[in-house]
Amino acid sequence: MDAADSRILRIPVTDESAWTGAQLEKDLCWLHHLTPTYLDEIDRAIQGLRRNKKTLATVTREDFSFPTFTVFLKRFVWRDVATRGFGLIRGLPRARYTDDEIGMLYWGIGFHMGVGVSQNPDGDLLGHVVSFGEDRNALNTRGYRTSALLKFHNDPCDIVGLLCLRHAKEGGLSSLVSGMTIYNVILKEHPEYLPVLYRGFRFDRREQNPRFLKSISDLIPIFSNVDGDLSIRYVRSIINAASIKLNQPLSNFEVEILDFIESVTERPGVLLNMGFQEGDMQFVNNYTVLHARTAFVDYDEPERKRHLLRLWLKVPGFRKLADDFIEYDAPSGWSRREGILPYEAPLPNSRPDPLFV
Repeated sequence: MDAADSRILRIPVTDESAWTGAQLEKDLCWLHHLTPTYLDEIDRAIQGLRRNKKTLATVTREDFSFPTFTVFLKRFVWRDVATRGFGLIRGLPRARYTDDEIGMLYWGIGFHMGVGVSQNPDGDLLGHVVSFGEDRNALNTRGYRTSALLKFHNDPCDIVGLLCLRHAKEGGLSSLVSGMTIYNVILKEHPEYLPVLYRGFRFDRREQNPRFLKSISDLIPIFSNVDGDLSIRYVRSIINAASIKLNQPLSNFEVEILDFIESVTERPGVLLNMGFQEGDMQFVNNYTVLHARTAFVDYDEPERKRHLLRLWLKVPGFRKLADDFIEYDAPSGWSRREGILPYEAPLPNSRPDPLFV
């Protein structure tokens, strides 16, 4: 038995992270509505931002004093996102505030949930999910910059958050699936796939890798088990891209395995679809849940185009994670939990600010 085989979890996941869409369409435990008290605290914070002429570059944690909302957010992280794998917060009166104010608020909410990390080599901490008409099939294109269907995947951070500023004219549904449910199906129907999934695949970093790492990764496990904490990492498009760039085609057996994962997500009742209302805030655990998006059609007017704000968070103590799974690089101190490190940023081990602690 090799090292990968010895780490394989041979029993199904039975906690609430192994859910199905059919279950959660009926049980809306994942949906939370902002209370009048929370809304008052949010409004006071935004009024303070206006008085002090704050910008996203100048806001600090102290600008967002939420006496009771903070308690909710902490509980939400650990009770919903860390446990079930996701949750949705609804009721923010989006039309009351400007886009910039909403962006500052979202960043401020992140202060109370974890630590924001960079989403691209430019160091952007708040992403804008908008279609720029780019070619989804180009090797280095990031799908969020298109209006195309995005297949199930997860992002390089602990938690990904999306806030809806404006929804699409048609489509653009958010789709979630439990990686733990996928695992249980594989364990039951095709356990022979597990050694390959624990061994992993090479991932293309789309030319957005830190300067001290190769543009294509070493083998990264799709499933990783650390003391019973099972985690999933799956992005089919960048596995395929790595294979193409290396001129190393996937074997028929590897393709069969990846095709099976996708087929499980397409089974009736497995995935959960949700349409965003303006102001909705969705947060997803990148180690237990895969997310996707249906294709969409935008409005013609630029100011009405679908626009989501994206937040990547690291949460200390969030989950037990293996070094190879998070691509931990000992000399630099970097791992995928740090997001996409800006090209010219100091290495995490030498970074003086708390962003990458």
